[in-house]
Amino acid sequence: MRYAAICLTMMLASCTTVEGVMEAESIYCSQIYKGVRAVGRSALSATTGVVVSDVCDQIDSIVSAEEEENASSVSKSDG
Repeated sequence: MRYAAICLTMMLASCTTVEGVMEAESIYCSQIYKGVRAVGRSALSATTGVVVSDVCDQIDSIVSAEEEENASSVSKSDG
């Protein structure tokens, strides 16, 4: 039971973090932060072999998918 509570807490915190980053995209996606994250991702990849994509790229893909979804739902309601 304790394990489930810890997992739930971590999942909720990560959702809150992602939403916070999406709201402050202009800050987190500035060239300075992107450069710092690129260095960190490179170090992680070099030491562990794990490849991690940039959060700003993920935000852009989520936003474009949401916009496409909204556009298709509007066009379906018009037709």
